[in-house]
Amino acid sequence: MPVVNIQMFEGRDSAKSAIAQEVTDAIAKHAGVDPNYIYVIFNDVKTENWAISGELFSETLKKSG
Repeated sequence: MPVVNIQMFEGRDSAKSAIAQEVTDAIAKHAGVDPNYIYVIFNDVKTENWAISGELFSETLKKSG
């Protein structure tokens, strides 16, 4: 029973269905797992809770305009 955890910035709800389907299809195809037993879990993360190179991404976004 594969479980895939995907963490990404919040606000991408419209993409989740397609992502879940493609991830499920890839695992089923390459690992030979029945799609009914593949779980995809999305964790929405606010930009102020994600840091890149020691800086919160929310601050990085402010700098890039």
